[in-house]
Amino acid sequence: MALIEWSPEFSLGVAELDDEHRDLIQIVNQLYQQIQSGRYQTTVIDALEQLHTSAAGHFAHEEEMMRTHAYAAYEEHHADHRRLLAEVTAMIDQCQDGVDDDEAMARWLYVWFCNHFKTHDAPLHQLIGVSP
Repeated sequence: MALIEWSPEFSLGVAELDDEHRDLIQIVNQLYQQIQSGRYQTTVIDALEQLHTSAAGHFAHEEEMMRTHAYAAYEEHHADHRRLLAEVTAMIDQCQDGVDDDEAMARWLYVWFCNHFKTHDAPLHQLIGVSP
């Protein structure tokens, strides 16, 4: 069972960014499946590290686009990217220390993607001229 299903509302209309969003959803869903299956700690850590790397690359690409278009909410959006990456790093640290809460991690993964998209990414639709 997937935690997040791709929806047209997640599309920005920029193929590269949309592909990156799909990839992030796939990584989140794989991580969720590992959590649900009573996974091995190292597997979850590896998946969290993959999520961090992929998200960091996506965020850099998105931020470049925002700078190119002189996006007024750039600083707020950038700050949320940094916060999200810091939270993934904290999860990795907690897992390495043997302290993790699978239910909280799964809930955070869902909220992370959906809330960030709705509050920060969705306004980019207007910037680039694509209706949500």
